[in-house]
Amino acid sequence: MNYDFVEGLEDQVGDSIAVIINAGEGCCLHQGILCQVGVDFVTLVDGDERIEVPFESIAAIKKQACGAADERMDP
Repeated sequence: MNYDFVEGLEDQVGDSIAVIINAGEGCCLHQGILCQVGVDFVTLVDGDERIEVPFESIAAIKKQACGAADERMDP
């Protein structure tokens, strides 16, 4: 995995992100709070679920633009 990509992810720990992953014939999406950037995976937490995604499966990272509201975080 590209060092700049991993370093950029480390700067986003604590942020709400969506990870688009390659899964067999297509892609799927996991959303949550980025909690950890490991040696070869990221960990997201969504409610009571913990999701570990290997770097090799990541197709893209989607994040709210700076200053945009995240409706999932609204009361």
